[in-house]
Amino acid sequence: MIICPRCGKENQDHYKFCLGCGAELPREAVQPKRFTAPTPPSGIPAVSASAGSSSGAGPSASVEGTASADLGTAPTQASPQFGGAAAQSADRTSDGSTSCPQCGASVPANFKFCGSCGYDMAAVRGSAPAPASAPASAPAPAPTGSGGRGQLVLIRPDGTEGDSFSLGDNTIVGREAGGPFANDTYLSPRHAEIQVKGSQAAIKDLGSLNGVYYRIEREVPIELPQGSIFRVGQELILFESLPEVASRTDGVEMMGSPNPGFLGRVRLVIGRETYGNSYCIPPTGMHLGRERGDIIFPDDGYVSGIHCRIHGDGKKVFLTDVGSSNGTFLRIRDEVQLKTGSLMLLGQQLFRIEY
Repeated sequence: MIICPRCGKENQDHYKFCLGCGAELPREAVQPKRFTAPTPPSGIPAVSASAGSSSGAGPSASVEGTASADLGTAPTQASPQFGGAAAQSADRTSDGSTSCPQCGASVPANFKFCGSCGYDMAAVRGSAPAPASAPASAPAPAPTGSGGRGQLVLIRPDGTEGDSFSLGDNTIVGREAGGPFANDTYLSPRHAEIQVKGSQAAIKDLGSLNGVYYRIEREVPIELPQGSIFRVGQELILFESLPEVASRTDGVEMMGSPNPGFLGRVRLVIGRETYGNSYCIPPTGMHLGRERGDIIFPDDGYVSGIHCRIHGDGKKVFLTDVGSSNGTFLRIRDEVQLKTGSLMLLGQQLFRIEY
């Protein structure tokens, strides 16, 4: 684990940025994670077709937690010397994990393949059930709903997929739904409702405190009405238009700097009805990013070098994601239609909807 020197949060060894504050993590004291098996000094002997079919590793993307699937590389094929009786005698620890006979890594009892080299652990464990001390994790309860019209897929902080949950015609998500929602204190008890009707799906905010955000498409301008809130990285930003100053009946004008035609202003949301810095949007628009732009967030590792743009057409103001890695999320006002594959932020968790 890497302890963030800025906020003290514990992070996985392979994380580059802190999940708590987004600061870059120190790397000098951390050994790089090994994703491929070391080659034995004598090399790996050739595997015949018959041997490969009985001891080769399975597909890289067939289990969660398989590092080779995350990197998009094929798992290393097992050598014949690791199959058969030798595989059956692999060491099993008290917590139920098994040592991989190919690279020596510890593999949890519910993993089908080694997370370091992709070795097929079925040959190691045989048909024996996992020990009682480390049972395979049961699927989390699905949110309230009926029928199977689609599913919500949890996206973990490292980008891998987590549990999936069935969706009915009308599904309520929130802390009352249990599963990954139960312990998220940023979620309201009844946070949002997802409706799947035919070939369309929509999500509706049920008056939650922290709202529901959906990822906008890259390079597709989205209108920003007065009071819109959007999220880049860990930053919440409020857009406000600038009302014209009403003329007084006595003819006296309000003193102030001349308005060059500002499109509005953006304000950093730092709490409930509490705001940080405010920035006026010039007539030419503005860019937001971590390294470049009119507003930069140098300490937020989830913000791209140049992330999004706010601009206008003379009548309306728009928000456009300019190709960021982690996306730009807009808070829904009441209800929004979703395409299959759309990403949503509920509380502090990211989900993909499929139907």
